Amino acid sequence: MPYDPRPISEGGNRGIDETFSRKAPEGKFRVVGVDTFDGDDWHEGDFDTLEEARTHVEKKTEGKQMLKMHIYDDEGRHVGEGGTF
Repeated sequence: MPYDPRPISEGGNRGIDETFSRKAPEGKFRVVGVDTFDGDDWHEGDFDTLEEARTHVEKKTEGKQMLKMHIYDDEGRHVGEGGTF
């Protein structure tokens, strides 16, 4: 699917806050992946610590292009990221 930044409900391919929340469960950290080529995004996983989330992001994005991963806390605040456009 070509890049379309609109939410899924409007015909686009951005699922965050529609098909999944950026807010992690209480006390955890959520990693959200984004394919910067087509704009697709997904819930990658929830982690007990920020360090675990950062390690996961580093491993999953190493050597990859057009892949970004964002880390959110249990209040939905952006607390980290990795990858490249």
